[in-house]
Amino acid sequence: MATPADLYAAILADPDDLDLRRRYADAIEATDPDRAELIRRDLAGADGTRELLILHRRIHPRLANPVSHLLADWRIRDGLVESVTMTARTFVDHGHEVWANHPVRHLVLVEAAGLMPQVAQVAYLDRLVALDLRGNPIGDEGLAALVGSPHLRRLRWLGLARCGIGQAGAEALAASRNLPTLRFVDLRRNPVEVTAQGYGQDIDGSPTEVELPPLGKELVARYGPLPWLDLRWGLRLYSTALWDEV
Repeated sequence: MATPADLYAAILADPDDLDLRRRYADAIEATDPDRAELIRRDLAGADGTRELLILHRRIHPRLANPVSHLLADWRIRDGLVESVTMTARTFVDHGHEVWANHPVRHLVLVEAAGLMPQVAQVAYLDRLVALDLRGNPIGDEGLAALVGSPHLRRLRWLGLARCGIGQAGAEALAASRNLPTLRFVDLRRNPVEVTAQGYGQDIDGSPTEVELPPLGKELVARYGPLPWLDLRWGLRLYSTALWDEV
């Protein structure tokens, strides 16, 4: 019979296998009933219930152990730590410690300006489906360094709001062949408009018209259809797609 340690190692190797999480919850029932209950309730889709919120509040501080001191914040998905916020320097220097302990798939980086060449070389980027850099003034050079990374093959969601991205950065992103699964890019509040925009508002709240800005059309003409430039993203007038929706 697999031990809790065996099952957790299997989860780290294959975060998509939710049955492993159920088996892990069963295995730790006697030693950590609160965590077992959290995993089961999360997997059952009980998000937002009063009981689950109380349980989260009670055990949240210890869920990121033994690496909580490296993190500015962490969030739970399907019962385990899957989203973390950390400084870019900590990611470069200590990322291996975080991924050795948690099946992180969504990374929020802060204080990343000037560090993108180092960030791009961290092999643990290949564990991510989502990377959020919003508010970091990385500029075109920083984005070009990132999309040159060979470790982005699984990335589906990229947050670049308020990152100082101009035409050269958008061009580098469109031209990169290191992002084969990229589906959504948040490029709001940058010097240029690239992604689909919604205009007007219908009675149901949806836009009356959606179109690509001229730069977006130019990139599609030059590099072919790109999922993150799809018109469907312009249907969201007041929100952006969440990382686990794409």
